[in-house]
Amino acid sequence: MAATARRQPAEEVPPRKELRGVVERLTYQNPENGYTVARLAPERPEGEARAAQGDDRLITVVGTLADLTPGEAIVAHGWWQNNPKHGWQFQVLDYRTSLPATTQGMRRYLGSGLVKGVGPVIAGRIVDAFGDDTFTVIDATPGHLTEVPGIGTVRAGRIAATWVEQRHIREVMTALQGYGVSTSLAVRIYKKFGDDSGRVVSQEPYRLAREVWGIGFKTADTIAQARTVRNLHLARAGWLTPPRRSSRGAGRRAGRADAPAHPALA
Repeated sequence: MAATARRQPAEEVPPRKELRGVVERLTYQNPENGYTVARLAPERPEGEARAAQGDDRLITVVGTLADLTPGEAIVAHGWWQNNPKHGWQFQVLDYRTSLPATTQGMRRYLGSGLVKGVGPVIAGRIVDAFGDDTFTVIDATPGHLTEVPGIGTVRAGRIAATWVEQRHIREVMTALQGYGVSTSLAVRIYKKFGDDSGRVVSQEPYRLAREVWGIGFKTADTIAQARTVRNLHLARAGWLTPPRRSSRGAGRRAGRADAPAHPALA
């Protein structure tokens, strides 16, 4: 009598979690595949996040995070894992940049070096002066920054200019993500095309495969298809003329059909 094979239990999928915080530093980063180990200051450490904090109150996050920058505030999605050697870590599946919502996060964000003219000391003074309204003041009434000791008219202007530039970058990044572009690729696209990023993605998506490292034909084609679907929805709503695929565009796609996509990003 033939023995019946015993069915192996299915591997349990870890529950998907959300983690918010400010990137303190990069511990390790592989330039070839983007694998990164970083230390994150959690925004509201509760439950697993509190348990995973080290003596420095930071949390280790790992994943393919090629464009992660110290000082960035992020919202990450993934799961917790207990590494036998390194202890509790947060495995990041995807993430997006954001502005911190707590005063502690605001201090870290402003004092990280991302905002010109602001270091940890000045960041503390700004947050002490304006509290939860700090970002609103910088965004809408930056002239009030001169009320903070150590900030004159010139420094206030420099802070305001940097803030406007970063806000514009965030707006472009949000638009790019509307085409199905991940945060890490959106950063890379913006670094290459700047304010022209939205036009390139919406009108010439196959340029991405030729000109942006880490984007192969497969990824560019996925973005192009997302663009087409988005445009069709707009056309049905009466906001846009339905797109037509040109032979020129098809030629560009065929020319890149064998181009390899980066394995971690395509």
